[in-house]
Amino acid sequence: MVPKYMPVLVVTLLLTQQLPILLIAAQESQPTLTTDRDFYLAGDIVRFNASGLQPNSNYTLQVLYHDSVVYSIEFNSTSDGSIPLEIYWNSTSNPSGTYVVQLLDAEGGVAGDIFGLVQVNKYEFLPEESIVIMGGGVEPNSIVVIIVSDGSIIFNGSVTADENGEFQVIVPIPFNTTYGSYQIMIYSRGIEFGPDLVFNIFINSTLSNLIDIMGVDLATLIEVVSEINVTIQQSILAKLQNALKKIEQAEHHLLLNRSHVAWNMLNAAENILNACINEVNAQSGKHLDNETAASINISLQEVMNKLEDTKLSLDKPHGGQKQSNGTLDNDKVGGNYTNNSEANGKSKDVGNKQGERDKHNQNDENDRGKGRSRNKR
Repeated sequence: MVPKYMPVLVVTLLLTQQLPILLIAAQESQPTLTTDRDFYLAGDIVRFNASGLQPNSNYTLQVLYHDSVVYSIEFNSTSDGSIPLEIYWNSTSNPSGTYVVQLLDAEGGVAGDIFGLVQVNKYEFLPEESIVIMGGGVEPNSIVVIIVSDGSIIFNGSVTADENGEFQVIVPIPFNTTYGSYQIMIYSRGIEFGPDLVFNIFINSTLSNLIDIMGVDLATLIEVVSEINVTIQQSILAKLQNALKKIEQAEHHLLLNRSHVAWNMLNAAENILNACINEVNAQSGKHLDNETAASINISLQEVMNKLEDTKLSLDKPHGGQKQSNGTLDNDKVGGNYTNNSEANGKSKDVGNKQGERDKHNQNDENDRGKGRSRNKR
């Protein structure tokens, strides 16, 4: 006769022996969801990878930005429990920042992931403009390092991300930055782990553009001086207008490949401005108050420094000498910063004439760095 408790004992033993196997099977079937990269440049395609889904079952994939759903799509999982290849998200026209992607079934959320979208204000710049880089997807309150390089590092700075893991960096482009293509590299985990995102920008610092910028500076200064109600106004204006004419002549000769004549015109403009500084100094505290005189002289000296840089660049193919370092614009970026070098130039608005220059602002998508190891949070 079989004891009445024998079946219970047998079942208990069988369950005890099979429990590790059941736990492993449960772990293996737990759904997972990841993006194919941790960081994307605005306009990139975001693709998704999933495993452990119920085969041929209905799911919803959502992309959220600051808790708002910006993309949602329903799909049927594949026979092996993954996401079909045709499911992706086009990030065009979406703001930079930290994004969450989540997978839902009929009962609610089953898996999720975080990624960052990075934007730059444009892809082609003139000297004295600023590169504005905005992004997200990093650890909250962590340090993000930005490096700008064309083979040698010309800018190296860092910024602290906010509580959402988002950041913004403003990189001023010095007047004498060399013409050409530059890589922007973003590091969120430390230099030793390599960049999280790499993309290209272009700095169009031709000699013609440098001269054009100086012309805009002088035209602005002429407007300022024309509002001064003093007896020497006309004398200063005459010198400034004469210097502007020499700069315009320099650009004309440069377009005709008369670099030597262009150099002479720039040198003549520099001499005129030097005479203008002497006159302003002589009238400081007399027909000009000290503050106005100092302000005019600062603007004049800035133009003269640019004239000297441009003269030195006339022997080079495109003009502009390489900058060895840079600085963050702390007055315009929210958060805490680490400046790794001294400023070599300040950013400024070159006025409406900027729209007349030859700009392309093309997106070098093919040069973006996309492959790297993942480090999901």
